[in-house]
Amino acid sequence: MKANTAEPRDAAAVILTRGDEICWARRSLKLSFLGGWHAFPGGKLEKSDAETAVENCADAELAALIACAARECFEETGVLLARGVDKMTKGQRASLHDDLMSGRMTFAEILTHWELRIDRNNFIFVGTWTTPAFSPVRFKTRFFLVDCPPKQEPYPASSELETVEFIRAKDAWEKWTRGEILCAPPILNTLRVFSNYKAQSLKLEVEELLLLAEAEGANPRKIELNAHITVFPLKTWTLPPATHTNCFIVGRQEFTVIDAASPFSEEQTALHKLINSLVEENNSTCQAIIVSHLHPDHTGGETALQKHLLEKHSQQVPLAAHRLTAEKLPNIKFDRFLENGETFHLLDANAEPFTLETLHTPGHARGHLSFYEPEIGFLLSSDNVIGAGSVLIATPEGSMSDYLNTLERLKNLPNLRFLCGSHGAAIANAPEKIESYIAHRLEREQRILAAWSAGAKTKSEIVEQVYTDLKPEVRQLAEMSVEAHLEKLQFENKI
Repeated sequence: MKANTAEPRDAAAVILTRGDEICWARRSLKLSFLGGWHAFPGGKLEKSDAETAVENCADAELAALIACAARECFEETGVLLARGVDKMTKGQRASLHDDLMSGRMTFAEILTHWELRIDRNNFIFVGTWTTPAFSPVRFKTRFFLVDCPPKQEPYPASSELETVEFIRAKDAWEKWTRGEILCAPPILNTLRVFSNYKAQSLKLEVEELLLLAEAEGANPRKIELNAHITVFPLKTWTLPPATHTNCFIVGRQEFTVIDAASPFSEEQTALHKLINSLVEENNSTCQAIIVSHLHPDHTGGETALQKHLLEKHSQQVPLAAHRLTAEKLPNIKFDRFLENGETFHLLDANAEPFTLETLHTPGHARGHLSFYEPEIGFLLSSDNVIGAGSVLIATPEGSMSDYLNTLERLKNLPNLRFLCGSHGAAIANAPEKIESYIAHRLEREQRILAAWSAGAKTKSEIVEQVYTDLKPEVRQLAEMSVEAHLEKLQFENKI
C-alpha cells in the first residue's frame, strides 16, 4: 500500500471575536481544497512573516506565526490587527490592502511605514490542529483568538472567500446541526465550545479549546459532516492518489455503518473504538453494516466489526449489500440484500428520527449502492463522485451507459445540496459537481469518437491521441476507460 507522505505546512488562523460573535468565512466553491466549506481566516506561513516585528514575543517561531495570522486576516477580511490602526480611515486601510495584495509592499514594510505594531498580547493561542495524513493537502495550523478592533468590519477581501460575517457562535452551531454548512473539526469544535458559553467574553472558553486541541488536534480522524453523518477514513488497498476509503457512520442512537473497509488490524481497532464511544455514550444500536460495492478497497473490515459488536455490545448486526455485490463476494456471509428505494429509519443523538434512502446506482459496478439523506440533502455517493482522484469505469463490471444514467439520476435528487464520496472530502455544491462529471465524460467520449473516425481503432492508439501528459503508471487505467466508452458507442451504433 502506498502511504501518503505529504508533510504538513506551517499555518496560522484567526478566530476573530466581537462580544459573543465570531467571524467566519465561506471558502470559494472554485477552490480545490475544501471549496464551499466554512472556515476561519488563515493560511500558510510565508518566509516574509519572519521579517514582521511582533512586540512582547521573544519566541521567533511564535512571532512568525502570529505575523502570519495577522497578515492572512488582513489579506482575506481586510481587518488589520495592529496597534495604531484606530487612527486610520477605512480608505487608508483599503489602500494598504491594495499595496499588500499587489505586491507593492510586504506586510512588514506596511507596518513599519505606517508605524503600526503587532502585539503578542492581543493574540490568545487556542491550540494546534494538523490536517490528517490521508489528505493530499496538509497544514499544521495554530489558532489564535483575537478581538476585532473597533470600527473595522470584515468583508471578503480575497477571491478565496465568498462570504465573511460575524455570527453568534450558537447560531453558527445550529446551522451546522441543521446540516446547512460544512466545516472541519477545529472549526466545529470551536462552535461546539462557544455555543455553550456562559460568560460575556468568549475568552473564558480558551482552556476547553486547548484541551480539545491537545486531545484531537494531532490526528483529527473523525469528521462530523452534520448531526446525522460522520466520516471516518480508513487505510485501504485503493488506487492512488487516494490512500483511504471513507467509512460512514449514519445516525447516532440508531445508526448504520457503510464500508468498514480496512483489512488492517490497527485501522479496525480505531473504528471499533469510535463505535464503542457511540454505543456507550448514546446507548446506541447499529441497524446494519453495509458494503457499498465489491471492489477490494470497500471490503475487509465488515465481518470484524460485526463480530466486535456482538462480542462487545451483544448486538447481532446484519451484513448487507446489493445481491449482485454479494454474488461476487462469496467469502462474506451477507444477511440482507438491499434494493433501490429501501430506507433505514435512524435516530440522531437527541433521538430525533430521520431516514436514509438506498439507491441502486450501477455504472462503476453492477451492484453499486449510494445513499441519500433527503432532509439535509446529503448524498453519500460512494465511488460515483469522489473528492480525490477520478472514477474508473472498467468493463465488464462497469458500464459507461449505466454510469452516465446514474449521474443524471443523482444530479436530479430532490433538495440535493451536498455529497461525500468514498475518497476525499465532502463537496458543498453537489449538483454542479455531478454536472461537471457528466460534461467531462461526454467531452472525453467525443474525443474518443473523433480519434476512432480518424483511424485509431485500438485502445492503445486512442489513448495516444486522447490522453495528453499521461503517466506510464496509469496508462492501463486509461485504456480501461477507453474500452468502456467504446462499448457504449458500439451499443449506440455510433462506431
